[in-house]
Amino acid sequence: MKNSLITSILVASAIAFISSEMKVEPANRQVLSQVAGYTPDPSTLDKKVMFGYQGWQATPNDGSGNHVWRHWFGRSSPDSANANFDVWPDMREYPKYVTEATNMKYPDGTKAMLYSAYKYGTVDVHFKWMKEHNLDGVFEQRFVTDVRQPGGRKHFNQVVLNVKKASEKYQRVFCIMYDISGAGPNWKSELMNDWKQLVDSLEVTKSKSYLHHKGRPLLAIWGIGFDHTKFATAAQTDSLLNWFHATAPKKYQATIMGGVNDNWLTHSSEWKAVYDKLDVLSPWAVGRYHDEASTDRFMNNDIVPDKSYCDQKKIDYLPVIFPGFSWYNLRHGKSPFNQIPRNGGAFYWHQSYNVLSAGVNMVYIAMYDEVDEGTAMYKLAPTAAQKPVHGKFISADQDGITLPSDWYLRLAEGTSDILRGRQKNTNQIPAYLKNN
Repeated sequence: MKNSLITSILVASAIAFISSEMKVEPANRQVLSQVAGYTPDPSTLDKKVMFGYQGWQATPNDGSGNHVWRHWFGRSSPDSANANFDVWPDMREYPKYVTEATNMKYPDGTKAMLYSAYKYGTVDVHFKWMKEHNLDGVFEQRFVTDVRQPGGRKHFNQVVLNVKKASEKYQRVFCIMYDISGAGPNWKSELMNDWKQLVDSLEVTKSKSYLHHKGRPLLAIWGIGFDHTKFATAAQTDSLLNWFHATAPKKYQATIMGGVNDNWLTHSSEWKAVYDKLDVLSPWAVGRYHDEASTDRFMNNDIVPDKSYCDQKKIDYLPVIFPGFSWYNLRHGKSPFNQIPRNGGAFYWHQSYNVLSAGVNMVYIAMYDEVDEGTAMYKLAPTAAQKPVHGKFISADQDGITLPSDWYLRLAEGTSDILRGRQKNTNQIPAYLKNN
């Protein structure tokens, strides 16, 4: 999500290194080849592990006509001094035509390249990785503020088409997730009109891969009830939910997932009445804890009571987990680098273990490709040899543990295995994820 959405980032008091011989337990699962070919059921969110997918990265010559290094660099200067992101992606599998050279170089002297999500080949690679790791799919992020302008709308419409094509090719699922951050007083009408365009012109809900839930297309709206979205009142939100549930023409009606703040249970009775109308409720968690102790406190103080309330109200509960956090470059050095360390995946796995122990039926991982705030789960540069010489960027071995570039995709697959009943939940990372 946008940088403004992290409201209470906690700084780790120290990095808790784990051994390079990562703690594992004996494998107790069939070999991956026996579960290869898993195809998610597009009719339900149940038993799904879904990623947030930004798709907002662009390069100046990607064909969009926007001529910007969107979400890579400021001032259109592709060098370390103007970088706006902290995780360096593993660029070795992207087709050449989707990449563009920066002003930085790798240790071997070759130019450091980055991709544009406007190009289909980029999204194809991302969904190919999901299929290879038996992962379900994505919430395609769509900021109301971005699609307001012609350039942004052109980019993000193309990304939606790319996601639609790739999800159908690789038999993954996707649905739209609106983020209303910064949208202002006209947010409701803008969101409704954009959704109509997606349904009518891009025909997203006609895709065989578009995710449905409870008999309707699933649509997520993120930012409900936050302090930074006070322009979106409870009354307006209630009216919008009624439109999607009942008064809109049938082709626009949808099952609504609401992205809310972690303190939503303490809100006013007016907001509680709105939350009770959500079909799926997903409280934000990124930055709300930073180590195992604070993760456990969040489990006891938020996840357990949140799920209990949702169970009572027959609302599906979708918890958020994340691999780590860092926005050093985005904040121009004003925040610590590697602020919430990944600790070789131990931080992520402890969250996964907690939410699955709580008996949840679905999980939201933030995020697939969010390099700006260091939460990316896709293939990242495994070592310093695959990231530029100059600048501060996170690689898979950031915490002193040698890992493959797809390590976090493997961990997400492990979460999926447990959720779908193929593995038992364990507080240690299973051996098969490391050894495969």
